[in-house]
Amino acid sequence: MAIKELIGIYLEKDALHYCCAVRTISSWQMAIPGSAMEPTGVLHGSALAVLREFLQRISPKFGRQIFLSLPRNRFFIRDFQLPPIPIEDALVSVQSMLPVTCHLPLDEIYHDIYFCRLSDGRVNALLIYALRKEILPILELFREIGHEKSLVGLFPISLGIGGWLSLQKCDMPMGLVISQEGSDCELTVYQPAGCVYSTVWQQSLHAGDMSERVESVRAKFHLSADNVYSMDHSEGFFPLPDPLQNKLPWLPSIRQNPGAAALVAGLSGKQLIFLNGEMPRIKVFRFWKLFVPIFLSLAMIFSVWTVQMNHSIEKESSLVSAMKDETQQLQQRIRPLEKTRDALKKAKSLSADIEDFIRLRPHLFSCFNEIAKLVPEGTWFSRTSFQGAELTLQGQSKDALKAMESLRTSALFEQVKLVGSVSRNPAGTEQFGLTIRLKDVETNP
Repeated sequence: MAIKELIGIYLEKDALHYCCAVRTISSWQMAIPGSAMEPTGVLHGSALAVLREFLQRISPKFGRQIFLSLPRNRFFIRDFQLPPIPIEDALVSVQSMLPVTCHLPLDEIYHDIYFCRLSDGRVNALLIYALRKEILPILELFREIGHEKSLVGLFPISLGIGGWLSLQKCDMPMGLVISQEGSDCELTVYQPAGCVYSTVWQQSLHAGDMSERVESVRAKFHLSADNVYSMDHSEGFFPLPDPLQNKLPWLPSIRQNPGAAALVAGLSGKQLIFLNGEMPRIKVFRFWKLFVPIFLSLAMIFSVWTVQMNHSIEKESSLVSAMKDETQQLQQRIRPLEKTRDALKKAKSLSADIEDFIRLRPHLFSCFNEIAKLVPEGTWFSRTSFQGAELTLQGQSKDALKAMESLRTSALFEQVKLVGSVSRNPAGTEQFGLTIRLKDVETNP
């Protein structure tokens, strides 16, 4: 359940002090609990009557927690020092001693157990119990008006004060004298782990007896005289100093409104005491409490990462599709250009051939005239090809060697060679092939 609102109540015999706060995005701040009410205040009247009036003025709400504190003299507290054992074992040990340590029958009381792990590893336990007939009317009132599910704590006001001292980073250990309604005083001992001792006496107690009781507590918990303070300037004790830096500036002072101390019990992180007839609740580390948040965080991270990756993939896919369409369009536009390019290459090659022919044409004409003039009568050529500076001829003659020798006498020819063999046909003529290399003809590489 998401906690959105906290209400602290300190209920005395003839007054109710309350304080209300709501959670904002970054912190807590004071808030109005009901219509026509201030965020913090005091209602006067008989305890149950004024509590009924207060609860009727606020409507039940999901996400609200109510912490109810009572004066210390409504409770009985027994303290135990246990060896360094697990808290679960300490709980079993204290519960087994209930019939001996409680001076009242168990069926006439509501009880809870407050545990602290001391610096040396030992476990300090406070057995807190009260008469059922005094607590039950309060619980019935919450149930009747519809706030039963919101009530999460019912404890002595000194536990709330301990939570306030812890959040304010006050020096500990310390002893604190707290005046109660009527003529009672409470001496409570606080250590960094929490409240470890509480005793009550009447203010009419003889000064010597009171001093002897305080000294025994100081000796038990190794407190110096400078570490025992008073909430309301009780005679013989130093007044509780204000914190060097107020860590709870949005809350009223617990001296002005003890309801703020009850509210702080929900913020301090200390064990909550709730005398409602149920079994004591203890803080035990559960591995799943660590695993579940980590698992949920990883699941959220992977979910966000997956969504981002899907968006990225969709974006890249659409970009690739667009590029494919653009590529196809470019290919369609390039095809005519490629055809034009191929045509230009062919035209260029043809142009080069024409230029070579034009450049060599005078030589060819001279070459053919020279051949016609030199070869013997009866010699003719049926096939000719020209490449670079070489002319290849295939023909017939009555005397192939004589024709070749006559061509070698020309000044136009650099070289005349017989290609292949000479064959004679039935008509008596010889078939042969020649290659003639022309002089002074530049050839393209």
